[in-house]
Amino acid sequence: MQGLPDFLVIGAARAGTTAIYSYLRQCPDIFMPRVKEPNFFAFEDEVLACGGPGAAYINNSVTSLAAYRDLFATAPAGAIKGEASPLYLFAPQAAARIRHHTPDAKLVVVLRNPVEQAFSHFLYATKQRIEPLTDFTEALQREPERMALNWQPLFGYSSFPRYTDQMARYLDLFPRDQILIRLYEDFQNDPAQLMQDILRHIGVTSGFRPDMAQKHNAGGVPKNRVFQDFLMKSNPITRAIGLVVPQEVRLRLRDRLASLNLKREDDMPPEARAMLLDRLSDQIRALEAMVGRDLSAWLK
Repeated sequence: MQGLPDFLVIGAARAGTTAIYSYLRQCPDIFMPRVKEPNFFAFEDEVLACGGPGAAYINNSVTSLAAYRDLFATAPAGAIKGEASPLYLFAPQAAARIRHHTPDAKLVVVLRNPVEQAFSHFLYATKQRIEPLTDFTEALQREPERMALNWQPLFGYSSFPRYTDQMARYLDLFPRDQILIRLYEDFQNDPAQLMQDILRHIGVTSGFRPDMAQKHNAGGVPKNRVFQDFLMKSNPITRAIGLVVPQEVRLRLRDRLASLNLKREDDMPPEARAMLLDRLSDQIRALEAMVGRDLSAWLK
């Protein structure tokens, strides 16, 4: 449909989508909105009143078609237009809305071991200072309570990455060759090849190769929680900076400083891993057949 994207990176969250978005934006043949994750197809025409920490991420989503079109209004003539909103894989109505508005859009999905994805989401929420708990096992135990209070989907750490159910909605509505499905391991092992696969899938024929030196959006535990709060939470100083520094520059600086303040914790508590495997093993086994990839390592 005119004025709407030609391709969508639909997920999964914590599977390299921020890096992919950044690399695609470097391509002169591609136009992507300055702000990642408008979430339009997740929440079209909905009244958003999400509760809990970090609710603004959901509540500030683009919900009107007119506002969504405006995101692409400055695209140069002939540009391949796209956007990246990992919530599209999760949101139950997103696939049908995409089919209605942009039935020919090329779709890109990168799937990550859901057990590792859940822990990565926890580390990301910890980095952003929106996760009040420090114990991942306790956070998993509190999931039902948080979802009942309408906290944003991120906090459903084990319900968020149910990829078999989510992919089924897309495979029911779109031809298989319209969806590029890759694994996070592909991104880790050969990111340059993954980007070439994506560029070819969405129709870039120029031979463009992005600069992939910068790392994006890592999670972790703050070394200094007071400093992380200063960076991530609104305060008079950051609000004053916001009046004179463009948002894109401000966010890039904030994320750089936040990353320097992180210590990476790779060891998931054994109790949490066992809990996640119990909740997600059936999804992993079914997904293996659905995408035609060996996922046995995800079950270990």
